[in-house]
Amino acid sequence: MTARTTLGFVVFGLLVNGIFLGCGSGDETTGSGGGPAAGKSGAGDSSGASAGRGGSSAGGTGGSKGGSSGSGGGSSGDAGTPSGGTGENLCAPIGTTCSASAECCTGFCEPAAGTCEKPSGSCIGAGETCRASTDCCSLSCLDGACSNDRCTGDGESCATDDECCGGVCTDGTCAPLSTACSTLGNSCSTHADCCSSYCLDDVCAQPSFCTQSGDVCATDAECCAGLCAKLGDSALGLCTLAPASGAGGCLSAGEVCSGGAIYEGGELPTCGGECCSRACFPYGPTGVLVCQPPSGCHPTGEICREDVDCCGSATRPDGDSAGIECSKGSDATVGRCNAGNSCTPAGGICRLQEIECSANANCCSGNVLQNATCKQDNLGIPRCLAAEVDCTDQGSYEGKACATSADCCNLPCVPNPDGEPAFICGKGCVNADGACTTSADCCSGLPCNVMPGSSSGVCGDVPGGGTGGTSGTGGTSGQAGAAGAESGGS
Repeated sequence: MTARTTLGFVVFGLLVNGIFLGCGSGDETTGSGGGPAAGKSGAGDSSGASAGRGGSSAGGTGGSKGGSSGSGGGSSGDAGTPSGGTGENLCAPIGTTCSASAECCTGFCEPAAGTCEKPSGSCIGAGETCRASTDCCSLSCLDGACSNDRCTGDGESCATDDECCGGVCTDGTCAPLSTACSTLGNSCSTHADCCSSYCLDDVCAQPSFCTQSGDVCATDAECCAGLCAKLGDSALGLCTLAPASGAGGCLSAGEVCSGGAIYEGGELPTCGGECCSRACFPYGPTGVLVCQPPSGCHPTGEICREDVDCCGSATRPDGDSAGIECSKGSDATVGRCNAGNSCTPAGGICRLQEIECSANANCCSGNVLQNATCKQDNLGIPRCLAAEVDCTDQGSYEGKACATSADCCNLPCVPNPDGEPAFICGKGCVNADGACTTSADCCSGLPCNVMPGSSSGVCGDVPGGGTGGTSGTGGTSGQAGAAGAESGGS
């Protein structure tokens, strides 16, 4: 059963293990991830076996100790055993070349780079290959392998840079990477102590599927806001907002919203608060309110890699009139979608007819107040349509050009394998290794592994060796999913 919460003008779903439990795609009744957020996964704990495919984050998405929320497992169970659990590492470690996600220990072969990478929201367990401390659940990468021990905190004694949470050992003491707050892995007593706004078991921890602005990072791809700023040749830096002109100051997908509050019931931020997507909802594994990633193209303010990632860009619906671009700094790989120079294009955030929020009513396809040109996408986010739709025959939209799932009567709007138009309405939920824009596009239990800023990702196996499993009911503690050799092993 889908977990739903009402936010002012629209029904959204909860994001669980990076998978939005929203309206689902097509006529599915389960949404994208299964059970409700009550069955939280153990944040950053990767205590299962490391052998075989997917051992880098045993037990479920994000390196969870118990079963993943999508399969209804609780947080206190034992991690499942990956397939091939013979003690021999049979998969390709992070950073190595790959042609398919099944080859990778992380369960994700990034198609653009052709290398094994971490899926969003995951981390690598002790003993597995790593490139930087931020790859590891322990935030400690020593001699190319994740340590079982947590990184050494600021002000504590050290012998090497790699031991320290901030990546610098000066005169035998770990130096802080930030003077404003404590970065990931450091000790804390309150949420306010942490750059992440999330203190778990007296340690600053990840609240979301990407790293917060102002917190420690090794690569741009880790950061919600798209940029990891480093000093000189430092291995680690701090996440910061990608510079862009005309993009506004809203919060990108994955950023903590509403002051970093942990949702414990009651009212949620009206109209999505300060998020570019106008959707501020709990992230399932932590319960922290974060900005949700919209389906299809990226609206104004969201991070992007190319113009095609942005709603209203040249190859997107309404591109001729809107003229929106991915605005970047010099030599930057990631920027943000600007506001363009005209009406709000297909995929842009809009206000629904019956409820007024601070979003625009002037969709390029017609003013919302006089026309049915603003419709919720498959995540419940109101988006301008390329044209009014009649959803009595949902299947008639298959193969048609789209900006978001709203143009497809909530069938997925996915990258077109033939190239033009750039995105088309799919037939139904997307299976493993199929193209996606968000996890709501993928068949139940599968995450959409997508690089931050990109509007094109791949539906991947759940890390841990499973194939996604069936939707569960969540909330009970107990064993994690079945062994990785079995279907649904998360």
